[in-house]
Amino acid sequence: MNKQAVEQVVYMLQLVHNADTPEGQRKEAHEFCQRLKDSPEAMRHGIELASMVSASSGLPPQVQHFGLQLIEHAIRHHWRRNASSKGKTLSAGGMLETEDMLQLRDQVWRFIFEACEQGSAAYIKEKLVSVMVQLIIRLWPSIQWCNLSNQLMQLYVSSSTASSAHREMALSIWRTLGEEMFVYDRDAMATVRKSDLINGIVGALLPKSVVVELYPTGYRMSGDVRDDIGNGNSNGKKAAPLPIVLEAGNEDGWLLRWAAHTSDGAVNEQVLVALVDTIGVFMDWVPVKALSTTQVVPRLASLLQTSSSDTVRLRVATALEVISRRIAVIGEERDMVVLEFAQNYDGAVMMAMGDAYRSTLAPANENAWVDSADALALARSVSQICSNLAALQWARKKLEINVLPHPERLLELLMALCKDKRYTVASVALGGWSAIIKHGTLSRAPAVAATFSTLTEHATTALFGVCRSAHLLSEAISKGAQADASDAIGIDEDEADQFESLTELRTFLTSELRTRLLAIVRGMCDLDPAGFVGWILPSLVPVFSSGQQQQASSIRDVGHESVIEAAFMTVDAILSTLDDAEQHALAEGDDDVVATIRKARAPCYELGRRVVAFETTSTQLTTRQLNTLPSFSFLLRRSAIESSEEARALLFLVLQKCAGYLVPPTTLQKEGEDGDVRETRNVARRATAAMVRLAVAIPDSLMLIYNDLSQLVQSRMADPGIAGTIKSHLGEFQLALVSGATTAVGLAERKELARPIIRPLIDSLGEFSSALQSPESFMTMLLGLPALDQAYAHSNSGGGEGGGVLPADAKQTLDSARGARNRLSHILTTLHIYLNRTLSSGQHLASSLWSDYVGDLVPTILLLVRCIHSLWNPAHWQHLPWQSPQARRSLFGLLEISNAERLSIIGVANGSSSNGDSHSQQQDDGPKRNGGSSSQEHRLDLETRAIYHTLCVFREYAYKCLGKCARLPEMFDPVSAAIPDLSAQFANCLFADAESMSARHWRILLTDVVRPVLDSVGNWPGLNTVQAATTSPLPVSSSASASASLPQSHNMALVAGFVPAWLTPLFSFCSRRLQTEWRDLLARGAVLSSKEDIAAVALGKLQQQQNVSLAASDGVSIDDDIVHEKMLRDWTRSWSQLVSDLVADIAELVPEASQIEHELINSSQISNGSGSSTGVAIGEGSRNRAIGSFILNSGAMFGKTLETALDALQYKDTQAATRVVAALARIVPSLVVVALMPMYMAPTQQHAAIVNAYVGRLDGSL
Repeated sequence: MNKQAVEQVVYMLQLVHNADTPEGQRKEAHEFCQRLKDSPEAMRHGIELASMVSASSGLPPQVQHFGLQLIEHAIRHHWRRNASSKGKTLSAGGMLETEDMLQLRDQVWRFIFEACEQGSAAYIKEKLVSVMVQLIIRLWPSIQWCNLSNQLMQLYVSSSTASSAHREMALSIWRTLGEEMFVYDRDAMATVRKSDLINGIVGALLPKSVVVELYPTGYRMSGDVRDDIGNGNSNGKKAAPLPIVLEAGNEDGWLLRWAAHTSDGAVNEQVLVALVDTIGVFMDWVPVKALSTTQVVPRLASLLQTSSSDTVRLRVATALEVISRRIAVIGEERDMVVLEFAQNYDGAVMMAMGDAYRSTLAPANENAWVDSADALALARSVSQICSNLAALQWARKKLEINVLPHPERLLELLMALCKDKRYTVASVALGGWSAIIKHGTLSRAPAVAATFSTLTEHATTALFGVCRSAHLLSEAISKGAQADASDAIGIDEDEADQFESLTELRTFLTSELRTRLLAIVRGMCDLDPAGFVGWILPSLVPVFSSGQQQQASSIRDVGHESVIEAAFMTVDAILSTLDDAEQHALAEGDDDVVATIRKARAPCYELGRRVVAFETTSTQLTTRQLNTLPSFSFLLRRSAIESSEEARALLFLVLQKCAGYLVPPTTLQKEGEDGDVRETRNVARRATAAMVRLAVAIPDSLMLIYNDLSQLVQSRMADPGIAGTIKSHLGEFQLALVSGATTAVGLAERKELARPIIRPLIDSLGEFSSALQSPESFMTMLLGLPALDQAYAHSNSGGGEGGGVLPADAKQTLDSARGARNRLSHILTTLHIYLNRTLSSGQHLASSLWSDYVGDLVPTILLLVRCIHSLWNPAHWQHLPWQSPQARRSLFGLLEISNAERLSIIGVANGSSSNGDSHSQQQDDGPKRNGGSSSQEHRLDLETRAIYHTLCVFREYAYKCLGKCARLPEMFDPVSAAIPDLSAQFANCLFADAESMSARHWRILLTDVVRPVLDSVGNWPGLNTVQAATTSPLPVSSSASASASLPQSHNMALVAGFVPAWLTPLFSFCSRRLQTEWRDLLARGAVLSSKEDIAAVALGKLQQQQNVSLAASDGVSIDDDIVHEKMLRDWTRSWSQLVSDLVADIAELVPEASQIEHELINSSQISNGSGSSTGVAIGEGSRNRAIGSFILNSGAMFGKTLETALDALQYKDTQAATRVVAALARIVPSLVVVALMPMYMAPTQQHAAIVNAYVGRLDGSL
């Protein structure tokens, strides 16, 4: 490179790095640099530029850095693997070959030594390390390069005056290599050569004795490596695998060398940090056997104890934490990790960790630590290490012996950590204790059992303290306090700084920490029920008496309230634990355990009476009290009710307590209770929730007094002062009893008991049939749109000014429509509550409760859904005689998406949430119109928003109720003709206005209606008897009948009579619409591929407009293209999930389908439905074999299903396409599908090989 070219490079680099460079010049400079990188001469130019820079050259160091960039780019993109240039310095076409790379390696070594000796800038050294690691990944280990360890040793032990820099550089090379291999996975070549590289690292890092022991036949000394290993051959065959190569002079291994140097007092802090960081990179991978041989754990622990550097101690703790979570693989010693920490070396490791932890405690940390926040970080790391040792190593599953004969030091440190006043430290340690307590073997060990009394006392005491802190935090938040208020509530300032807000800190206290404390309480109660109850009752019972006295005072004591709240939570934990244990023992037939648990029941009745009798004016304590009552099911089981007067008395007290809150709000106000109506209704809702939970837990006990309970429910139902939601849940309570009772209650009797609850609801729904007969009647009688139009016109004409009133007929129509909407909303929400309670999974008998009402229920819901859909089609309403443009715009507004919802769609947090594209907001977030300021106009705007909100309720619950009704076989039975021509009605409901409906709507319709219907039809309990096929992988038509056992003929007839009329058109419609919309989107330019993309694009556009809160709604405009693309992707993914589920239903009848899925999951990171963030769910939930069998036995339907699945591969959405590919591969393991895979997912030979292997296994002709 001549002088002029060098000067041009310098000038362009100055333009790039100068902040004042105009954007056009900067772009030109970047393009120049990129052209040099892409040039065939990139490596030669890079070497020249990197060699030119010296103290006397006058060139800036950026020139050398750019030269190294050119070299790195050439290595990554211009290297030809498995070739030799036979001595040429650069092969034709600019491709680097092996000889070029070896020459480059030697040149880079010279650069490295020069940089260390000259004290080059850190960024130059980092780039040199990066270049060297790229060379190592491509060339080492091989016959051409077997001496890497010796070369690095020369650098590591250099006698130069800059020896510290040399050593740091050597460590940096090892650390970067480890990160590329085991952390970042950024270099594709590292993946290609991973096996050889791991063998090389094993030979370099591990002592020879460990390699010989672990790989007795898989290693060679460097002098014994043959020429033919690792090079391939002239025929292009794959290279033979390279064995582990041990270099002469490196018998000790780098890991032992690094560990020994951590205790070298002559090593400075900077090198110590580099040493520890390098060790830490390999601790997640190195064989656990090497931990013992190299004594990494005790040496690091000693450094943790003795170092005075905050940075070194924190890095050591991080490395030890990595080791503590190592899970040994098959063939390794599973107990090695915990033994290294807690047993070997006479407990020195635990002593060192204990000393390091104690140094973080105040006031010791004031002298031992420069920054108290670092002290807190170390304490948390020590706590995490001990918790990992307890939960992951010592108390692991399937461990039937105690591998630590002397665990006292570990237990002592773990106890000290869980008692730490810093909540983030204690919480982690409590997780370790919880694992120990739950472990059947360890919990019986004498050393462990000796700690239980102390642990239990601390857990119960700490629970009270945590509740107090949470109470004080809530008060501080309500008063608008900032983060510096942590001192006033007794929380360490450094700890409070770990949370973004006081609200986040409170969430941590009330969720994670409190949950772990209660887990300790539950675990101790489970270990010794009678002993634990006998120990804790004397402390718990007086709390409620003293609390009663305290509540009589007019002065609120937050601390005392927190004590009572903690007592309620403790009672709930104890009783629910005892109940779970008893039910499990009964199921297992363990009479001894049942007898032991029942000994603890009698003393608890006094506690139960105190809990129920407690009175308070605090809404929060009342809520906590009501939440505790369902745990009384342990005391109120039928066996106890029939044998104990105390149990019967307590049952009546509990029901009386709940019923006391089921009164009109004004009644409580007169009694001097909380005057806020909303809080009173919330308490009433909690009371009904407690009753429902009790009905689910102890239906047989409550059935003994069913008549009394029925009278109670009916009296409350008839009270006009009680809110409709409360009445809904009272009906749910009664239905839970009827459907859940296991006593001798016949089917006819159940139906008769449920009739007073269900029949009135069905009749009330039927009253709206006339309003649902047509879109016009729906808009007139329920939405009141003509009257609203008249009101707007009246307001615009001046009739609304000066307090003018609407004409009587318009006002009456508006009032009537509003009342009708509210009644229908209540009916739909109540219906969904009832259906959800009785038709959930496992409720086999409950479905019969609805059999008499299907003919009235389903047609009405279908009419409602049809009317809702009609709103999207202007043909249904544009012909109306509109008097006011505002009213017409308001109707359009019902179909628009507000900005608050736009934010929700693109996944940006905001103040209100929604789930629909039209009419899906809260009442305060509906369509708005401009102009007008009179009170009449304001009322009309509120009316429009109310319609907006009510339509949301209509759609949400109509859809969900329709999906639930599919679990009723009577809905589809043509014999009973409960619903004549159901398939035609359902198809009309889906498609009548399909072309007008948005992508967002279709996504919700597929999720809430179509998928539940396809999951349920023909798949009712006790009817599905399809067995897996055992022969042909594609058993269609006649072959299917020979290879699959069909369901009952009547069951199959229901499926065949209902599904084809709408499923085939649905395939065609969704495929066509999605193809059209994706074509239009791609023509405009798609920009989103992940949630991160969506949020980033949306946030960027918001910030460009103005610096406002994301919670603001209509003040910010969200890009329509982004919203449309996100809605389209959501629809595409919902559709692909539905199609994949159908394919999975078919795959249930295909031999070895589950094995194919298993291997696809392992090879392609595809989730099997577990919700993995990196995978794609295929075939979630239980499969509908009736649908699968029907599709396989219908040639046309089978072909249409496969055609639709292949169509879904065309949409440019990776998640959707990958899901469908995975599902198709289970039933069509063909080259066609394999050929499509690279278009939508990372192509791998392994993936294709798996599918092709099944091709040959299932049918050799394929």
